[in-house]
Amino acid sequence: MTDAVHAKPDDRTLVRIRGLTTVLNGKTVFNALDLDIPRGKVTAIMGPSGTGKTTLLKHITGQMRGDAGEVRVDGLNVSELARDELFALRERIGYLFQNSALLTDFDVFENVAFPLRQHTKLPEVLIRNIVLTKLQAVGLRGAAPLLPSELSGGMARRVALARAIVFDPMLILYDEPFVGLDPIALNQVLKLIRTLNETLGITSVLVAHELEAIKHVADHIYLIANGKIVAQGDPNTIASDGSSWTRQVLGGEADGPVPFQYPAGDYAQALGFKQGAA
Repeated sequence: MTDAVHAKPDDRTLVRIRGLTTVLNGKTVFNALDLDIPRGKVTAIMGPSGTGKTTLLKHITGQMRGDAGEVRVDGLNVSELARDELFALRERIGYLFQNSALLTDFDVFENVAFPLRQHTKLPEVLIRNIVLTKLQAVGLRGAAPLLPSELSGGMARRVALARAIVFDPMLILYDEPFVGLDPIALNQVLKLIRTLNETLGITSVLVAHELEAIKHVADHIYLIANGKIVAQGDPNTIASDGSSWTRQVLGGEADGPVPFQYPAGDYAQALGFKQGAA
């Protein structure tokens, strides 16, 4: 690999994004975005709907490439990696999908074992031990023979988390991990995220909207809007920074920088009224 692709990893920063610009269907999603994800910490990405939070995760995993700028993960320039190098990087990244994305025809054990069967040639006894260890970590070893249809929403999210850590990743990306969870399941997932981060030294990136939940696990919050970082800081103080963005997005205010109306043409003209008509 050339120096442009591989640089010496930063001891403090795992993901380094510089000048990222992405335009989709004529809309600028990111406009020269700069962002750092520190190693061993939990970083939350927040912002209004449609501002590219999930898109940012796709850039980190190399599913998408920006129109300009670069994304480096552990010193690797993601967009410049060869196919096999990109796949090798992805094996070091766990991903928790919005809907858990469990395979409905497989039981819990096989859902967690799936990445091992696809990407390794480990003997069955070792696969069994790894899977049961991960299920034990999320409190669901006893649920190994159950089908996804037999799980509650919180249990499904925990199975998906067990699958995400099956390779002992350096980085876990959580895409809306709290959606649809009851208070008990929410607290279980929050505890797991924090515990895994501290005991395994994993770096975590959370995309979520629930500020109160994020306060329990995140070390730092980035607020993204209009393609840039509009606010950032400690979860317990960012909401009181005086910014109109934080007041609206984190406080749920109806009026503010984020408009209620999607951009459109003249309303009267769309209804067929002629200018100057009585």
